[in-house]
Amino acid sequence: MTDNIWNFIAPALRQRGDNLVWICRQSGASNREVQASTLYAGALNLAADLRARGVGAGDAVALTADNGPEWTAAALAIWKVGAALVPVHIGSSEHEIEVQLAAVKPALVLSAGRALTNADLPITLNTDAAVMAAEEAIACEVSPAAEACLIYTSGSTGQPKIVRLSHANIVCNVEASAAVTDADDSDRFFALLPFSHAMGMTGVLLLALYHGAILVSPRVLAAAEILAALEEEHITVLVAVPRLFRNVMLGIEKKIAAAGPGMKAFVGLIRICPQGLKLVLNAPLRKRFGGNIKDWVSGGSRLDPEITRYFHALGIPVRQGYGLTETAPVVSLQERYDSAPDSVGKPLPGVEVRIENPDESGSGELLVRGPNVMLGYTDPALTAEAMIGDWYRTGDIARIDAQGRITLTGRSKRLIVTDAGKNVYPEELETLLERDSAVTEAAVLELDARPVAVLAMAGGTPETEAQRVIRDFNQLVSSHNQISRFALIEELPRTPLGKIALHKLPQFFQQHEITR
Repeated sequence: MTDNIWNFIAPALRQRGDNLVWICRQSGASNREVQASTLYAGALNLAADLRARGVGAGDAVALTADNGPEWTAAALAIWKVGAALVPVHIGSSEHEIEVQLAAVKPALVLSAGRALTNADLPITLNTDAAVMAAEEAIACEVSPAAEACLIYTSGSTGQPKIVRLSHANIVCNVEASAAVTDADDSDRFFALLPFSHAMGMTGVLLLALYHGAILVSPRVLAAAEILAALEEEHITVLVAVPRLFRNVMLGIEKKIAAAGPGMKAFVGLIRICPQGLKLVLNAPLRKRFGGNIKDWVSGGSRLDPEITRYFHALGIPVRQGYGLTETAPVVSLQERYDSAPDSVGKPLPGVEVRIENPDESGSGELLVRGPNVMLGYTDPALTAEAMIGDWYRTGDIARIDAQGRITLTGRSKRLIVTDAGKNVYPEELETLLERDSAVTEAAVLELDARPVAVLAMAGGTPETEAQRVIRDFNQLVSSHNQISRFALIEELPRTPLGKIALHKLPQFFQQHEITR
C-alpha cells in the first residue's frame, strides 16, 4: 500500500544511523559531511518547530534553499506535519518569490542560504534529543492522497501554473523509478538539478534517500567544478540537462584533438570495439568521471541522439528520460545502451501512455495515465483543459514503436505549420543546428508561418560564420524546414532547470535580427 513521503523515507533514514548521507563540497575548505542521524534529528526538530507555530494539514509552507541537508530536512519536516511543500528556486528574485507566494498563500516561509525579507524561519539542523524524542512520538497520520507539493511551473510559454502533487504521486514515482535502476547504498548521486523542481526532488533527492545512497552537492555550478566533483567524489549517478552532456562531449573532443592523431586513432578504435572491450580500453577516461559510472541520465529537454551514440561508443551509459512536473515527474526511461537512442525509452512500471489522434506516421499528442499523474492545477479551468478523463495531455507530439518505446518529435504548442501546410518541428532543427561546432546553442521559433533561428555562437565568431552555418544547414533539410532569417545572442535565456525560456525569444528576435 502506498504511504506518505515521511513514512516512506524517514524510517530507513533513521536506521542508517551514523552513515554518511550528504557530502557538501565547500570553497576553500574541506567537505562538509552530514550523517543520516543528524539529518533525521534535524527534520524532527524542524517538524516540532512547525507544530509549535500551528502548521499542519491543509497548510502550505514555502521553502527556498540551496540543494543540501537543510533543504532535505525542511522538506521532510513539512511532510511530517502534513503540510504541503511549496519549493521556490534559490535563484528567484524577490519579485518572483512574491508572485509565487501570493499565488499559494503559504502559512510560513523557510529559508537557508539567502536573506529574505518575507522569510519566517531560517533552517538549521538542530539535533536536540529531547525535542526530537517528543516529535518522534507523534504519529504521522497523513493520507497518501493528501497534497504533498505545490510546484509553480511556467512551461515553455511563460504562463504560470501551480501543480498539485499528492504523496502517492511522488512515492509511486520514486518506486517506479527505482524499479528501472539498480542503485543501492554504495552509490553517490550528484545533486545538480535544483530540488525546487520535480526532477531534482523526486529523481535525485528522494530516489537517493530511498536507495540509501549518498548525495553530493558541488561548490558552484561551473563546468570545472562539476568535472572535478565527478572525479574526486566518485559520482556513480548523474542526472542533468542535455546541455551538460553536450559540453562534456565537446570537452572530450578538444582534449583528443590536442593530444594529436595517435590519440584520435586510438579513440576511433575504442568506438568500434565490442562493449566489454570498450569498458577495459576506456578505463582511463571513465576514471576522469569518477571511475564507476552507473547511470548518466539526461532529462528536461531533447538530447541529440548523436550525443547518446557518442557516449555509448566510449562505454559510458547515457540514458534519456522523459517527464513533466504534472507526472511527478518521470514517465519513461531508456534502457542502458538502448538500440533506439532517439527514443526516451519505455514507460515506467504502472505508467500507461497512448497517442491521441495519430496521423499516418503514428504521431500525435502523447497522453499519460497512472498513479503519478497530478491531482490537478490550483486553477480548475486549467485542470479541465489538461485532462481527458484520467489521462493527462502532455502537449508533446510523439509516436510509440512496437517495443513500446516513446519517441518525441516536438511540442504541439511549438509545432510550426507553414503556409503550404507542412509541419515543422523546431526541436529537430535545433538539434541539427547544434551539431555545427561553431554553434553553442540554438533555438527555432515561428515568425510569419516560417521557422527562424536564434543562435549563440562560439566566442569571437564573426557574423559571416553564422551565415555559413545557415547555408550549410539549409543544404541538409527540405525546403519547408529551411531558415532564411536569424538573430545572434551571446547566451540563450534559460529557466532554473536549464530549459530555454522560449517566451522571451520573439521580442529578442525582432530587435536583433541579422539583415543581409
